[in-house]
Amino acid sequence: MNQLPPYLIDPFAPITAFSKWVGRILTQWLPEHPLTAFLEYWIYDFVKVAILLVLTTTLLGFVRQLVGVNWLRRSIGRSDWQGTAAGALLGVFTPVCSCSVTPLYASLVHAGASRQSAGAFLFAAPAVNEFAIVATLIALGWQGALLYLILGLGAAIITGRYAHKLGLEPCEVCNAPRMQIFSDGRRVPLRMLVESARESTALLRRLLIALLAGTALAAILVNYNLRPVEIMLQIGHAWWSPIVGVLLGLPLDVNAAVALPILLPLAEAGLPIGTLIALMMATTLASFPEAAVLKSLIGWKGLAKLGAWYFAYCSAIGLLLNLAFS
Repeated sequence: MNQLPPYLIDPFAPITAFSKWVGRILTQWLPEHPLTAFLEYWIYDFVKVAILLVLTTTLLGFVRQLVGVNWLRRSIGRSDWQGTAAGALLGVFTPVCSCSVTPLYASLVHAGASRQSAGAFLFAAPAVNEFAIVATLIALGWQGALLYLILGLGAAIITGRYAHKLGLEPCEVCNAPRMQIFSDGRRVPLRMLVESARESTALLRRLLIALLAGTALAAILVNYNLRPVEIMLQIGHAWWSPIVGVLLGLPLDVNAAVALPILLPLAEAGLPIGTLIALMMATTLASFPEAAVLKSLIGWKGLAKLGAWYFAYCSAIGLLLNLAFS
């Protein structure tokens, strides 16, 4: 399982540690075998994603009832540029991997976020969070990190503004938040918390099959010996290297915090900055596990549009940067 570099602090470390413990406990009686490793990671990843989904939905639901619907409308509930920017900034400070961001995206929509704000969050959270910025800072220097941040935030805002055209129209699975007020007119914190927890578990039940499929794909990818570093080193400075980097990176389930071992040796080998940024963004931005869960929310058509946008943007950025700095 992926480990964080010692200089980075994972805010979800307790959840990660507990989920790994559950996976280890439930599989320790099995013999050492690749299938055992697959099963352990599958259990770990499912427990982690399920906990994140329930906690996030419960917290957002509680806040929504505590401060009222107007708070949402003034921030992530807005469908204008301000709401889109709010979603992107929320993503920057939410360091999650691609397989974890989709349940959080569903939680935001369930809580009443606009599709523009939620769409910007969907791009920014895995690709432009502080871990990604630190990784690019170490590998590419402050100029590379600043460039990555600007390009990532720009892409997140574009994703949000054109969410409708990109197929980000979540179905009724998560797009029916309950914003009722208690009949007695009083806000009782315990009752609000119980109601929020009830909403979150209902959402988890609706997404259960998709989460099982997505985390199973993540376990397959983690236990499959794919070596993107060796492939990219063989390609080197070919003009089409950003395209290959994006094709390699998009399916992988890699957190920005653990992408550094992929990025650093390629930077030290002198690969062009466009290739490195395209690979980094694609690697952290999306994955097959994310696609499995996202399909249940936006359908095959929406998933195809979003995937095409991710591929086109990352590839174009890589090619243009290589051309500009050649």
